[in-house]
Amino acid sequence: MPNGWSSGFVAHELTLSFVPGPAQRLRLTLTRTKCQLTRNRVQHQNRLEALLEEAHIKLSSLVSDLLGVSARRMLHALAEGATDPRALAALANVLVRATQAQRRDGLGACQALHPLYRRLLRMALEDVQLLERQIGQVDQEVARPAGPVSRPGVAADGRARVGRFSAQPIMAEVSATAATCPSPRHLASWVGACPGDAERAGVGHSHRSPTANRQMRRLVSTCGSAAPLMRRRMMRRF
Repeated sequence: MPNGWSSGFVAHELTLSFVPGPAQRLRLTLTRTKCQLTRNRVQHQNRLEALLEEAHIKLSSLVSDLLGVSARRMLHALAEGATDPRALAALANVLVRATQAQRRDGLGACQALHPLYRRLLRMALEDVQLLERQIGQVDQEVARPAGPVSRPGVAADGRARVGRFSAQPIMAEVSATAATCPSPRHLASWVGACPGDAERAGVGHSHRSPTANRQMRRLVSTCGSAAPLMRRRMMRRF
């Protein structure tokens, strides 16, 4: 019986279930914890943007990333009590496309900003920073090599297939070699990436994709959505 599969008496009609080993379960816990922390960070970012919109601070329309370097300088200054739109606008670096006048208009409400908004803003920034530290700590644990594959996301011929941040959770879900699945069709069925197909009396009946492994479905969907974007970027270079 292959390593990693449940043992014991199994009837002929039943299929063995894959049971990951202790090392793989630890990596699953790490990757899924990192995924949940990343989701929490996005939720806090959305709440931060809603708080700024309620306070009539149009910072999200001035910068591409609300938690970028320039935006954080202005947010920390707002939380500390800054009231001059010119001084806040000057904190942005040269990469910000918004002009100086646009920045002053978007930050003009800081002159009459209620102290409660400043305290809530400070709390939101502290929560985001705490989550980022936790994500960094988990990421260091995930990045430690485990198993025979030392370069995740790189095929045997040396060409990159998926990014490191996508390859790490995929390897945690299916192991480094995916030897637990006899064929790619078995792996696709286990992931739930393809709908079922049944034929009766010469008529095909397609079914919905099974629930299967939700984590893998999310990863496969993310990689599939990113593939056309990466192709466009590569074509622009030539």
